[in-house]
Amino acid sequence: MRPSSSTPRGFTLIELLVVMVIIGIATAFVMPRLGSSLFSDQLKATARHLVGLVSEASQEAVRKQSVILLRIDMEHNRVWLVEAAGERKAGEENGGDDGRAGQRLSVPESVKIVDVSSLYGGKRSRGTTDISFSKMGYVDKTFIHLHDKDGRSMTIMLSPFVGTIRVVDSYVGLSDEKTPF
Repeated sequence: MRPSSSTPRGFTLIELLVVMVIIGIATAFVMPRLGSSLFSDQLKATARHLVGLVSEASQEAVRKQSVILLRIDMEHNRVWLVEAAGERKAGEENGGDDGRAGQRLSVPESVKIVDVSSLYGGKRSRGTTDISFSKMGYVDKTFIHLHDKDGRSMTIMLSPFVGTIRVVDSYVGLSDEKTPF
């Protein structure tokens, strides 16, 4: 016996088109939210840029065989590299823009550099401060803390000697037990 020709064997073209239109409409609503969360997170983007500047400062210090300063202006939310005129200690306060200006980063208004903490320089939360990279590219154990308008915090941890940079999605102090160094 042959199966009856009236039994359906699959989907009609109209049914397939309706499903594809529904998927297209759902995708149109989801993609902008997904894209904005992936590409416009100002806090993470600022952290990535700062990590890049830290790496560049270390490499420049080794390449030029001179002390390079990562200068952080917490009042105006700016960060830039400066070749030190003479040997300076990390954390030395400098208000001016002396030295040769290098790569710059303007931090977005939605993100604030809260403070910079280092083992020997202490915690600084106002004014302009320097993080010094030696001729060998070494830096003191230093934490840079960022905060955004949504209340989220991020810590950029600079490790001495090893040259590793870690980014943590919370505020981590130098003396915190969860510090991975």
